[in-house]
Amino acid sequence: MLKASVGGVFAAPASLYRHALPSLITSLFGPLDARPGWSSLTLALAAVLMSLDPAPTLAQRFESVLGVLDRVLPRRRRTGRTYQGFIKALLRSESLTHQITKQLRARAVAAAGRALRIGQWIPIGVDGSKVDAPRTIANEALGFVGKDKCGPQMVLLLLMHLGAMLPWGWAVGNARESERTLLHRVIGDLPERTLLVADAGFTGYQFLRTLQAHGVHFLVRVGRNVRLLRQLGCSAREGTHTVYLWPDSFRNEPPLKLRLIRVGSAYLITDVLDPRALSKGAACELYRRRWGLELAFRAFKQTLERRMVRSCTPAKARLELAWSVLGMWVLTLLGAHAIHAAGHGPSMLSVASALKAVRSAMLRDPSRVTLMRRLRGCVLEPIRKTCKTAYRWPHKKNPQPPGAPIIATATIAQISRAKALAHQSHAE
Repeated sequence: MLKASVGGVFAAPASLYRHALPSLITSLFGPLDARPGWSSLTLALAAVLMSLDPAPTLAQRFESVLGVLDRVLPRRRRTGRTYQGFIKALLRSESLTHQITKQLRARAVAAAGRALRIGQWIPIGVDGSKVDAPRTIANEALGFVGKDKCGPQMVLLLLMHLGAMLPWGWAVGNARESERTLLHRVIGDLPERTLLVADAGFTGYQFLRTLQAHGVHFLVRVGRNVRLLRQLGCSAREGTHTVYLWPDSFRNEPPLKLRLIRVGSAYLITDVLDPRALSKGAACELYRRRWGLELAFRAFKQTLERRMVRSCTPAKARLELAWSVLGMWVLTLLGAHAIHAAGHGPSMLSVASALKAVRSAMLRDPSRVTLMRRLRGCVLEPIRKTCKTAYRWPHKKNPQPPGAPIIATATIAQISRAKALAHQSHAE
């Protein structure tokens, strides 16, 4: 077993000390079994290194990682030699991904530092994206969504801390699973005082009520598919920004009291009714930071080249995607820790530069000092604004914006029904 060192960081086995990259990676994992063969430690290390390897096939990635492990481990502790044995051992270790996720989340909290909270909130952004899978008969069970000629796909839901711009959690589902359904699986991973920032796909009366039941506050964009009410009379003080979400199919349930915030052409709703707790300026800034999720998906699909998994069965495809997310998480934590020593916050990390440094270390085994020096230089360059016209890509997706929500004044019947529900709840 690994032993904890000072400051809560877990040290790697003694055989890994002279190898900088494996030692840095395994220090993020926490205590893991390190017996000979495919132990929890070697499985996690190999899976992360495979997720960062640039080879186009799983077999080539495994051969590359096997060479790293052979240099790291003494002969008496060597792992198995085949990819089939590795993936079977990884499939049997179902709880390993959850264990690694908890450890990485704890490291993300430490790396965030003062950026953990913005005001009184811990801002967590959420979004989903499709990931392709090979066209095999087995993978057809994953489902198809989109164009007629598309292949099997999976949905990746990503939670991102919007202060530090570090991953917070993830969930993987089949192609037809909704992002809201996937969020239900990981809602227990959200800490107290969470402010969930989401785009227009995360609306709905029942979904928002579920968030409130779990103590999660939200800031969500709404569009023309959402109908809001004004002047329902359910608040002691109804301002011009007070609205209610109360669909006809939920008239036996109390209406949701919300606050409407307009940011340019975007409309946001939140259950934080007090502007002193969440001002309009803070809401605008948090929603602007939600763009960090788009950058994270771009880094995952383009920089790490993980737009498509390579596994030919659903179980292996989900596992490969899960470890790809964990690999990106490990990469960002390594880079965030290094640039912090250089006086930069984690949001200034250049994922592309960090990946280049890590891939170079997988080939050349640099010293710890050399690797840390390279990682400390992985900082985003200042953006220089220049006047230029963007090229219009003919195949680029240009979806229509959500538009403005439908806002209506409550009718006399709706006001009476709301008062009756309020009296009924007080009587109970």
